Amino acid sequence: MFRLVVFLCGLFPLALQAQWTIPCIDSNRINPFYQCNDPTFNPVCGCDNVTYRNGCEMTNIAGVNYPSAFENGVCRSDFFFFHFYPNPVVDRMNFNMQFAAQEVSPATMQIYNIDGDLVFMQLLQNFSDFATTPLTITFTNLETGLYILVVQSRGVFKISKFIKQTF
Repeated sequence: MFRLVVFLCGLFPLALQAQWTIPCIDSNRINPFYQCNDPTFNPVCGCDNVTYRNGCEMTNIAGVNYPSAFENGVCRSDFFFFHFYPNPVVDRMNFNMQFAAQEVSPATMQIYNIDGDLVFMQLLQNFSDFATTPLTITFTNLETGLYILVVQSRGVFKISKFIKQTF
């Protein structure tokens, strides 16, 4: 009987911790269709070690309850994070980029058309490990269509798609 009481008393702190610990992701809050009207680019590393554009996206779209205690801004595992808007692009694109802490290096932006032809290339040097003003890129010479945006820095490639639309 004494052993049973000691065993149950040993489980009591574990039961309390399970009740008081907040899970990293709340599946009830995940909503991929939520519209974050906050346009700011302020990267946040979530407790799930994924970088999000801002706290609104982290909380309301991904359902992440709190940011990482070990990272500020971009997660170190992501090396850098970028975001552009609007999509579809009419004549210009606003491009934001931020590196993880102490990981700043030159980067290149390349844009390919759907046939795989390089149609635009730019060296990116004015980005750092904190949020900066967006770079505005004009695309008046691009035809309407689907394009692939590739950002590369120190062997890390990130790829995204966008549509160029002409009115």
